[in-house]
Amino acid sequence: MPKTISYTPSWLSRPSPGFQLFSTPKSAHSSAQHTRKGSDHTKYDGPNKTIARRGTEVFVVAGKYIRWSDLSILKAEDEELQATPSKKPKASAEEEKAVNEEDGPEDGSYRVLKVSIGEKIRQLSIAPNGNLLAIATSHTVHIAVLPDSSLLGQIPNQAIKLKTYTVGPTSHVLSQGQVTNILWHPYGVGGNCLVTVTVDAIVRLWEFSQDNRWSFDSPALAVDLKKLMTGTSEEEDFAPDKFGINRKYTSDALGLEIASANFGGSGLSDESPWSAMTLWLATKGGDVYALCPLLPSTWEPSSTLIPALSGSVVEKSASTPNEDEKDTLESRQYRDQYGWIRSLDDQEPILDEGEDGTQIEVYKRPNHPGPMPRLQGPFQMFSDEADEDLELSDIYVIPGKSNPKKFLDDDDDDLDSETEYLDDHGIPTSVICLVTRSGRVYVCLDLEGVEGQWLPRKKPNILLPPPDDPYLVTVEALDTLRSSESLDLEWPTFTADLNSRYSFFITHSRGVFFFSLDPWVRSLEKELQSSEIIGAKFRMETIRNGPKTMRDKMLSYEPDRDTDSDPSVTACLVFQDSDLGYFLLTAVNGAAQAATLDQPDPEITPAPEDNGNDTYIPEMNLFTPGPPRRTYQAAQVFFDKSSLPAFINKHVPERHHRMFNREIRLSSATLDLMTQAHRVLSNETNRLELAAADLFRRCERLQDELRDQINRANEVARRTDQVTGKDLGQYLDSGRRKAHPSVEERFKKVRAKQEELTARYEALRTKFSKHGGNELSDKEKQWIAEVEKTKEFIKSPAAEDDENEEAASEAWRRFREASCYFLVIQYLERRLTKAQAQELAEDLIARAKETSQDAESTNDEDTHVIPPDLRKAKTAQVMKLLDRESALVEAAQARLERLNISVVS
Repeated sequence: MPKTISYTPSWLSRPSPGFQLFSTPKSAHSSAQHTRKGSDHTKYDGPNKTIARRGTEVFVVAGKYIRWSDLSILKAEDEELQATPSKKPKASAEEEKAVNEEDGPEDGSYRVLKVSIGEKIRQLSIAPNGNLLAIATSHTVHIAVLPDSSLLGQIPNQAIKLKTYTVGPTSHVLSQGQVTNILWHPYGVGGNCLVTVTVDAIVRLWEFSQDNRWSFDSPALAVDLKKLMTGTSEEEDFAPDKFGINRKYTSDALGLEIASANFGGSGLSDESPWSAMTLWLATKGGDVYALCPLLPSTWEPSSTLIPALSGSVVEKSASTPNEDEKDTLESRQYRDQYGWIRSLDDQEPILDEGEDGTQIEVYKRPNHPGPMPRLQGPFQMFSDEADEDLELSDIYVIPGKSNPKKFLDDDDDDLDSETEYLDDHGIPTSVICLVTRSGRVYVCLDLEGVEGQWLPRKKPNILLPPPDDPYLVTVEALDTLRSSESLDLEWPTFTADLNSRYSFFITHSRGVFFFSLDPWVRSLEKELQSSEIIGAKFRMETIRNGPKTMRDKMLSYEPDRDTDSDPSVTACLVFQDSDLGYFLLTAVNGAAQAATLDQPDPEITPAPEDNGNDTYIPEMNLFTPGPPRRTYQAAQVFFDKSSLPAFINKHVPERHHRMFNREIRLSSATLDLMTQAHRVLSNETNRLELAAADLFRRCERLQDELRDQINRANEVARRTDQVTGKDLGQYLDSGRRKAHPSVEERFKKVRAKQEELTARYEALRTKFSKHGGNELSDKEKQWIAEVEKTKEFIKSPAAEDDENEEAASEAWRRFREASCYFLVIQYLERRLTKAQAQELAEDLIARAKETSQDAESTNDEDTHVIPPDLRKAKTAQVMKLLDRESALVEAAQARLERLNISVVS
């Protein structure tokens, strides 16, 4: 979801030259007032696409003229002017009044392009090669040859008259149907193939050639959809009737009024093969139809189109029944597709040179089946029980995505250039988006897929059962307008996004909305790519109840209160350029409305993590930047001249002009003059009052916003001081530093936690002591302590040095020897005589004394090489061993004395 960084920049605001690029000339104001007072045939119900782009260049309709400028140049010049404030601006407020509408400004900010068109221009569309500009009024179509960008940017800035051709001088006239769409065919050779669609359901395909003027007068292919709807074979005439001939249609065809049309693809290599040659049509009554395939006589396919078509058609034709089996419409369709693609495979493509000098392959449209496809539809969108009355205004088709590499050889990696989307995901089914005049958007899926279908060559003798009506699965419906906000001439339009194939914009009288289908498209793509069938129904139900389409309002504007007419809103344009960035542009009542957007990469944007702290997210929200605020644009009424002088010159006779220089006298002529002047001034003062009131409200709102920004800044400063510790000065009281409130609060929490853990420990200790019997006495505790000390003495740690280990092992050896002596003495008490016992005791005592003397001598010899600390520790260990051995000896002596044996010590 893109985020709005800023709104209309300074280089598109008053009094910059960029503002004058979109301003409405005075002649257009007068013609608009005349139009409102004219007849009903001037009423226009259709899209308003009066801005077209070629890279960063824009072509803007200004009355009967077209203005050209380069937005990147306008931005660079404004930045240069801001860097040098002393430099005089190119267009000041006083100079803009003197700008010649026909020649344009002298500073070269934009150039005027003259075209020979008498009516108001409604639509502009630039050819894919950028050399032709299609211009459409309410009923006529024209083609203008565009000069190169270098020529348009030259100085002096004089008006250029474009070479213009009238398309269908006998077809697109006021007496015929209104033009709804002008579309450039994706597969047109050199981008010179145009498709025009009118309200009365007539589709014309034009193949232009500047060397052949007849190509602008007569279409290469024309079809009346009302006739095609009831057609039964190719032998019938489906061409539109000429003027003056009575037309006969069925009751079903009488309601076929086209609201909008669009091709199902752009001709890229990663699109499904039938998409770009399918023309989708939306009617005002809410029905959807499709024409496939609609191709010019010579066309330029993508590198993978024919291999992809061959693979799918051959696979389906292999499953068709044999001739002896029952014939069906489905089997006929597969046989027609097989014959059509076979004729393409048998052709030898014509090599031609493209605009960039590369060679392109040009194919001819197959003759069998014929060039006239079958009209497929109407598509069922809702169940029979649902009562939906739609009044559609526009249609937008997102083609299904395919893998182009599987149709190429291993050594052939030549793919057509594709739009650099930020994402590379997609689903194999087409997504059909519809918008109604009330601003409701319907998102549908074409699960079956539209493929090429033709009428039979001859009228069949046996009528086959009619095919089942195709259907569209309606995913969701989203509203963008309230019922009270919708206008009578409301006509929402789609605009494709440049960053993602599954996102788009919608423009209407209240703003520009952004829609993104990525949340559920990604989940659906993973499910369709999975080969697991078990649990698929549950997973699809989860996707249906999961994340929905994201939508956000990028631009918002309200109609002017000082005008009685409906606002003139142009369908928005999207730019993705290194100079402009991600830029959204539209025009409302002759003033540019823009927004600079920031689109993060969805693949690397980290998801918000749950830190387990409830206060973390609210704290971080305080550091997020505030919402961008729209700059104030003064109302046009402040810059318009008063119409009173013109009124006086036009309606007041010359002989009454001398009354203006005299004193006012009460008379019927004076009363009549004052009454007429009051009608003019009251309208002007009312507009000025409304504009001044709006300015006052904005000033009050600005104060509130400024107060809110100050509060946010103070909060950020306070939190910054808390983090850096610069706010400790306020906690000093009488020269004594106090603890920081936040630190003190944390200490309190830690102490409380420690006390809680201590209480739990005491409770557990008491509980286990009760289950373990009586408590130990003091003597038992001392004995246990002595045992532990002895254990530590005997089993020294493994990390001590070698000398400590040797001493411990020696002590352990002596302890075992003493134990053996004690056992021997007990044995002797029972076995030996007194003489034998006395002799053995003397021997044992002598050995003990020798051992004691050896230990003391060893201790004395090693004192000069052992460090003091280690010496003390070793000495203590040895003394403990000697004490223990002395105790053993004394115990043995006592036992011998009890045996009445006299021992001499």
